[in-house]
Amino acid sequence: MRASATLRKLAGTASVLLLTLLLAQPSGATHAARARLTTSADASAYPLADRLATDVTGRDAYRRLRELQRIADASGGNRGYDTIGFTRSVRYVSGLMKAAGYHVVQQAVPYTDFDVEKERLVVSGAGEGDPDIPVLMTRFTPSTAPTGINAPLVSPPTGRTGCTSADYDGVKAAGAVVVLARAACGYGVQQQVAAGAGARAVLLYYPTPSPENIYRLIGFTPPAFTIPVASVSQREGESLSRAAAGGGVRVHLTPRAHDVARTTVNLTAETAGGDPDNVVLIGSHLDSVTEGPGINDNGSTAAAVLQTALELAPHQRSVKNKVRFVWWGAEELVDIGSEYYVSHLTAAERQRIAAVLNGELIASPNYARFVWDPGSGGSHVIAEQFAAYFDSKGLPYERQSPDAIGSDHLAFSAAGIPVGGIDGGNLKVKTPAQQARYGGEAGQMFDHCYHQACDGLGNINRKALDDNAPALAWVLGRLATYDGDVRAAAQGKGRLR
Repeated sequence: MRASATLRKLAGTASVLLLTLLLAQPSGATHAARARLTTSADASAYPLADRLATDVTGRDAYRRLRELQRIADASGGNRGYDTIGFTRSVRYVSGLMKAAGYHVVQQAVPYTDFDVEKERLVVSGAGEGDPDIPVLMTRFTPSTAPTGINAPLVSPPTGRTGCTSADYDGVKAAGAVVVLARAACGYGVQQQVAAGAGARAVLLYYPTPSPENIYRLIGFTPPAFTIPVASVSQREGESLSRAAAGGGVRVHLTPRAHDVARTTVNLTAETAGGDPDNVVLIGSHLDSVTEGPGINDNGSTAAAVLQTALELAPHQRSVKNKVRFVWWGAEELVDIGSEYYVSHLTAAERQRIAAVLNGELIASPNYARFVWDPGSGGSHVIAEQFAAYFDSKGLPYERQSPDAIGSDHLAFSAAGIPVGGIDGGNLKVKTPAQQARYGGEAGQMFDHCYHQACDGLGNINRKALDDNAPALAWVLGRLATYDGDVRAAAQGKGRLR
């Protein structure tokens, strides 16, 4: 909103009391601001926010998750972006939104998918056991010939990551398949170095405290991948590395796939009322990975957004700022739906969006609580609002950069639109300090079922859902009531008083 429009909005909402924002963050594990909803006047400044936070309960969000689980169970175990499970999820959300009185729109989103035809790994010479090992082809990386690759298996010695050519000194990588632990340099670099050493393919495993897990990776820059890349579990990867060190092990690897043009959808709805020049957008991706039902990732947030929309429906004509709800398609193929949406907004449409809210894995079983905060600008103001809510409830949290977790808000951030949100953690490992702060178990991942078949209802931490769903609703209600401070900070004008 332009400055003159901002002044008009302030004049029309003179009774609104602003939260005191603390730009300087004190040290400490949560970096909590000192001044947060400390008086009854502050607490009643945003009655819509308070009402939504009361009405949007974890119990109701969990009811929505039960339906998403039923959909996955009836759809081959997942709600993947290119499956009937996603289509049924869209129908479910759309039906509830229409029944609540919203006008629902499906935006068609064309994209390039990667259809895996075959992924098989057979090992010989490694001792006893089943020679067939589960393997997942990395998306958008080269296929083998129909007959696959039959080659020796090698691995660099312990302590070498495969990130530099020197790691292959003394290793007979030429003509072989290399098995590697995923390293900090990135699997794209590891693949390039292995290819430079003459390797025919790379097998990767991801070291975690859940060694049975196997993760399908994505070749984010397909031209950089010149040889096939596939994943095995840590347990299998370490076993293969030990066997390769003894020599005489061969593998027959056959990952094959092809690109295919497809269309997914973004599901959108917005309030009938509210200032159309001040849009607050809250969203979540509705798809899962194709390897599991995606009930925490990201059904947990999708359900919270849906419940917020349903509770706001009776008040949708009286909101000050227009609220837009979006459930994104094909996020798990790297933000396909949100990037398409943002790229097709006009400059005027982008200007009308004051703030974007998102969440990821808000009910992780071994959760922490992360508030996305870049430290300045409109996104920082949104982070302060989440902090205000959590402080008022005595709930611990930590701040991290909005780009610490890849999700749909990044497309808006890249376009200069303030973004905010929360997550409960995924692959990273909980520290002893975080165990003391949130409970759970140090030394284990925040979500051991992340991108796994076990990401079902049993993977949901009900307390985390109870605490985090109302937080998203409260911040949405606050922004629907007033967004001037976010606008001002985004425009480099500091805080409005």
